[in-house]
Amino acid sequence: MVDGTNGQAAAQAARRSVERVAQGSRGITVKRSWTCLTLITALLAGPGAATALAGPANAASAATAVGAAPADVAPGRAPAPGLVDVPDVTDLPDVTGEGAPDGGRHHPRPGRPLHVAIGDSVPAGQQSVPPAVDFPTTAALWKANGFVARFHAVLPRRLDCAPGRGRHGADPDHRGRGCRGIELVNLSRTGIPGVAGGVTTGTVLAPGDQLDQAVALLDARNQDRSRRNDVEVVTVSVGGNDVYGPAVAACVLVTTPACLPTLETTFAGFVTRYDEILRTLREHAGPRTLILGMTYYNPLPFCDLGAADPARVRLLGDAILEGGELGGAVLPAGFNDRIREVAARYDVTVVETFGLLGTGDFVGGTDCVHPDGEGHERLARAFAAALPR
Repeated sequence: MVDGTNGQAAAQAARRSVERVAQGSRGITVKRSWTCLTLITALLAGPGAATALAGPANAASAATAVGAAPADVAPGRAPAPGLVDVPDVTDLPDVTGEGAPDGGRHHPRPGRPLHVAIGDSVPAGQQSVPPAVDFPTTAALWKANGFVARFHAVLPRRLDCAPGRGRHGADPDHRGRGCRGIELVNLSRTGIPGVAGGVTTGTVLAPGDQLDQAVALLDARNQDRSRRNDVEVVTVSVGGNDVYGPAVAACVLVTTPACLPTLETTFAGFVTRYDEILRTLREHAGPRTLILGMTYYNPLPFCDLGAADPARVRLLGDAILEGGELGGAVLPAGFNDRIREVAARYDVTVVETFGLLGTGDFVGGTDCVHPDGEGHERLARAFAAALPR
């Protein structure tokens, strides 16, 4: 349903590559064959060109099922000045044990509860670890170490999905049955070098793409007689590519008179598509499934785009996301406000990431979008803190 024979073969090949990478500490030199994707050149191409070069679903599917060397999710890192702190999540798992993150499965096992993730290169973990020997291996490592995998690792203990016990949060001390055995199906995808276009809300809605794949899982599991195999959690993180290119071109590189009209038009299109995504997920998931979305952080001061005047791009980026003054005019509601508005219609929990990331949390340089490993850690903590208690 999510992938076929070709995907399984590719996944096996990627797994072998990951095993070779894991041996690097024992004397095998790992050659990095390619570097970070260049984004500033692409951003003027419009929506979809900003955060990574993503291809069709089956092109990146080899990475989805592959586990890799896990990265820790350490609570308690102090925020940089001016940043939003995340409450400590003290029961995050020891990633060397049973709760270690992994990249998810292509074919989830029957009878197991599921966590399904959809979105672009950020939930696919892009840049959560340095690039490896080849793209399939790199994509596998990214997905296995990104915030979705790290967040998923807390669900067996933090999520109460026992049938007949009501919606999540019925066990505030996390001493009940929890959600042991919950598996991750991460349908989001990262960039593929040489393939144009990043994942947008339009991509997710395309026939056969991520929304259709998620709906197939929801229909197969949440509409049958068993409550033990339901999709219990859906993570949705998409929309940055819809907005980034037009916003930077009209408002950041130079603040033109077209800035506000461009944003309003772009936001309106996003709202229509995002509404369809969340409405469809809720209709097929039913009322008890936990659906999580997220607002966006401002990465512009931490890359080459903001190097000349970080304060200026911080103000502009913040206004685009949260509303405010742009070139003498006022944007009454920002991009994040539109996310919150749509999410509220469908009982979607919004994880607030605006103001969460700062210095040391981004790849930086020519990459003006992606968090690094520290940034993915903070995102995972924010998602874990948003779970019902």
